[in-house]
Amino acid sequence: MRQNDFIVDPWRVVERNFPAGRDSAQKLSFLLRYAILAPSSHNTQPWKFEINEDVVWVYANKDRWLTVADADQREMYTSVGCALENLVVAAEHFGYGHRELYFPDRANREVVAEVKFFPDDRQSFFREPQLFDAITTRHTNHKTYESRNISLDDRQRLQACVVEDGISLYLTDDPEIKRTADALVNRADAVLFADPAFRHELGYWIGQGVFGTPWLIAKLSQLAVSYLDLGDWVGKKDFELLMSAPVLGVLCSKDNERKTQIKVGQAFERIYLKATTLGISLQPMSQLTEVPEIKAELANLIPVANGFAQQPFRLGYAEPERQHTPRRPVEEAMM
Repeated sequence: MRQNDFIVDPWRVVERNFPAGRDSAQKLSFLLRYAILAPSSHNTQPWKFEINEDVVWVYANKDRWLTVADADQREMYTSVGCALENLVVAAEHFGYGHRELYFPDRANREVVAEVKFFPDDRQSFFREPQLFDAITTRHTNHKTYESRNISLDDRQRLQACVVEDGISLYLTDDPEIKRTADALVNRADAVLFADPAFRHELGYWIGQGVFGTPWLIAKLSQLAVSYLDLGDWVGKKDFELLMSAPVLGVLCSKDNERKTQIKVGQAFERIYLKATTLGISLQPMSQLTEVPEIKAELANLIPVANGFAQQPFRLGYAEPERQHTPRRPVEEAMM
């Protein structure tokens, strides 16, 4: 591998290339190479960053907002929260402390967080060192999962990733709850794919290659999704996938404020990374929260005190994915 290969493929960022002898801006720019590897809704990567000495400003990039699937921008802010979590996990690995100020500019809600960095070798108790290595090995696994269950110890380890006040993680292997959730998935897919605007939006992003398919296949998929109602077919496929997973997970919150949505994203990425270290596969099931009436039914299905279902997902064991979904170079995400 050449020294600068990590610049060509964002997923091949190399830890030893950290510019220890360079200025603060160059060091923080290197940390952002880990931030951009975060998951996001439809892999739209709706984030931007700005560096000023020892401060990073994290922005929501509304040019990459899914205006149909995510009409209330909740998924966009959750996605930005995932990138923010990767940033601070990487920072702690390289000996930085950090202080986050959420939405510091009331006049500009695109500024999601102001993060100030300073030398500090201590790590947050809920950010284990292994999470850093998982940033570059994490995958979203869309395959059929094995039937073997996840141990109680590993579920508790995932639960421990959530430390934010007002946010909780619900995990269940209850067959009846999973069957009901499966039915909700089918209905959600049917509603979404019956909407030409949704199909057009999804087709546009497929055509941009966000899912990693070759250009020609991406363009053909774009045409199919844009002009055909695939709700029944997609619903059956999603039903089979969720039924194969031993555990259904849902991140919930007491309120639905923007700051909470960012923190949900941070907690979700921590769960994602921890699952990776445990050899557990994960796939978001975001359609359950993209249709308002389905989202309300999902919240009623979950016996927890918190009132908002924010991020549903399936957990289990599966054959590993071979390729990562593509990422824009960090230079394209800079202000």
